[in-house]
Amino acid sequence: MTTNPKPAYRRILLKLSGEALMGDEGFGIDPKVLDRMAQEIKELVEMGIQVG
Repeated sequence: MTTNPKPAYRRILLKLSGEALMGDEGFGIDPKVLDRMAQEIKELVEMGIQVG
């Protein structure tokens, strides 16, 4: 059994830009990009990291 190392940070502050959310379309919010970001944020929270 392997254990996960302790995260380097307890808290992080994210700045999500519209440009990062638009994907390949060039406008609007791409639902696939938004879902991926939400999943990654969820994983951070499950690790005990406070996300703001």
